[in-house]
Formats: sequence, structure tokens, C-alpha cells
Amino acid sequence: MSFGPGGYPGSQPGDPQFPPPGYQPAPGYQPQPGYQPGYPPPPGYPPAGAAPWQGGPPPSRNRKPLFIGLAITGVVVLVAAVIAVVTLGGGGGKDGTPGEALTGYLEALSRGDAEAALSYGLDQPGSTDLLTDEILKKQIEKMPISDIQILSDDAASFISMASVHVRVKFGDKVSDETIQMERSDKQWKLKQAAIKIEPPTRTRDTPMETLTLFGKPVDSAAYVFPGWLDLASTNKNLKVDSEPMLLNGFSYASFSSLNVEFDLSDQGRQGVMTAIKAAITECNKSRALSPPNCPQRVSRSEAAENTVEWGMPDLSPLKLDSFSQYDMSVRFDGTVDWPLKAKKRDGGDVTGTVSTTIYGKADVSTSPPTATLS
Repeated sequence: MSFGPGGYPGSQPGDPQFPPPGYQPAPGYQPQPGYQPGYPPPPGYPPAGAAPWQGGPPPSRNRKPLFIGLAITGVVVLVAAVIAVVTLGGGGGKDGTPGEALTGYLEALSRGDAEAALSYGLDQPGSTDLLTDEILKKQIEKMPISDIQILSDDAASFISMASVHVRVKFGDKVSDETIQMERSDKQWKLKQAAIKIEPPTRTRDTPMETLTLFGKPVDSAAYVFPGWLDLASTNKNLKVDSEPMLLNGFSYASFSSLNVEFDLSDQGRQGVMTAIKAAITECNKSRALSPPNCPQRVSRSEAAENTVEWGMPDLSPLKLDSFSQYDMSVRFDGTVDWPLKAKKRDGGDVTGTVSTTIYGKADVSTSPPTATLS
């Protein structure tokens, strides 16, 4: 079926333009002269021979408000999406939560990246002398960081503080602590990324004055990363034992809290034995039956005065007592067989040993140590 220009079947070009059958004029419409009932003209066109139709086509709707409304809706949706991203992300990018930030800090430590680790701290340290990649790598070589577990994270979107319960291994030691976190510039950070160790108090504890941390004298507050600490003494006669400073150091740390203990080093022990031998050598220079300030003696019934040649006893039976860090000394004692040669009062020769108890004290504040026999 074809539609002609009139808009209904059978219409041909040149035919009058009539509306389709059944067309009803709008209410209030007054037909113009020449109007032919039964053949109403199409809307907007007058009948043939009549004056132009004044009604006109119905006005088209203005779409401009619709476009404006859609644009405003799009802007609102975009803003809402941005707000959602910022809120859900915590403002910290890859460290969007306190737990993720703390994990990032520990991972930076584990790979020896001092600069990255420090970037997780809100309060920067007073000194970075001991916060270098070189020292950090020494720490993780002694105590590798592993098995990082965030056990709880109480962050709330409306506050800028949080507590994170973390469990992590430093070497074979487990550090299980709750760390305080703060949000700054939309990123979660530790209050401080380095542990501040307060300097030792001035006491009569002389060995503490010889203490060094990673080869540097301990005369002021020191800042370190958690983990193994290289504590030593400037006195080579001493060795230092201490606890490592783990995450518990973030609450408070001092050299006394490290449980620092001093003892004889291998070099110091050898030095003490050498000092004892030197003291015995001095005693052996005497030919007396009982040299002054020396432990050995032989009776007059066994040898004549000033005829004794004293030898060096075997010192292996001597025992070194614990090191006293109050006066930097080591006491020793033991029973040895002291060899000798002498003349009898009748002129005969005497050869043998005399059992002698040796005790005394060695001063290890000097290098080499000195020993005093009692």
C-alpha cells in the first residue's frame, strides 16, 4: 500500500492536501469560509479557496531545561563518586588504612629502605645518623623481618587517630604490640618512624661510659629503627650483651631498658691471664723462701734462704670470677703447683713443687689489664 502526499492511501501528487478520515478539529476551532464538511484540511493548512488558517501548528516543547537538568545530575553523580573514592580509600593511596600504612612501614624496613621507612613517620627524628640504608641492612641481616600480621585496626572515618595491633617476627623473636597511628594530609602514619633511645643516666656504672651504638659513642639521645642493635664498648676487654629493641620501643626506650650487661670479652679474658702471668713473673724474680706480696712460700726446713729458683706454674686451675662493672675488675683464684729449685741448708739440691693457693684481682679498665696477687 502506498501513501500519497496527502498522508493516506490513494492520494496523488497535485490532489488537495486533506487530513486523514476521522480527523477532529481542535475544540473551539471555527471553520473558515469555504470549509467543506467531510473533507477537513490537515492541521496547519487552510482549505482550498479559503483564507490562510490562523490556528498554526501546536508549539514545539522547549528541551533546554531538560539538557540543563541532565548536566546538573551528571555533575552531582561525579562529585558523589569522587567523595566515595576519597572516603573509602582513606586518603592514603596504597596506604588507605592504618593497618596498610603500618604494613608498608615494616615492609620498607624488611627490604632495607631507610628513606621509605622514614616517610611513614609523622614526627621526624632529631638525628638520622643511625637511620641509613647501611645500618638498616646490618640490622635485618642479624634479625630479618617476616610474618607481618595485622590483628586489628580500629580506624574510624570521623577521627584522625587509630590503634593497630600487629604481630611481626624479628629473626626468631616475635614482637606483638599495639601501635598508635595518626592521619595527616589524608595519609595514615606512625607517630614516629624511629625509636628514640634516651641517653644513660650518670651513675657510678663506669662501663656505661664506654658504650657505643653502631660504633658511635652514646652521650646523647639516639634514634634507631626497631630490631637488632650493635652495642659494644670502646674497652676491648669488654663485651656487651643486650636485648634487641623491637616495636615495644615506640612507647618508651632507654639504654637501661635494653638490659645492657658487660662481661669479659675473649680478648679481655686472655689479657687477664697474661696479667696474672706477668705478676707471677715478678714474684719469681725473688730468691726468697717467701717473696713479699706473693703467694708462694717454702719452709726453712726444706730449703735455705735466698737459694730458691721459682718456676712458672700451670695456671689452668685458676678460675676467673664474674666481671664487676662497678670497679671494672675481675677476681680470680685457684690452687696451683709451683715448681722450684733450691739448696738445702746442708748444701744439697732440692727440686720439686709446692702447692699454692693463688687469688687476686685484675683491673680491666686499662689496656692491657693489670693483676694484683694477694
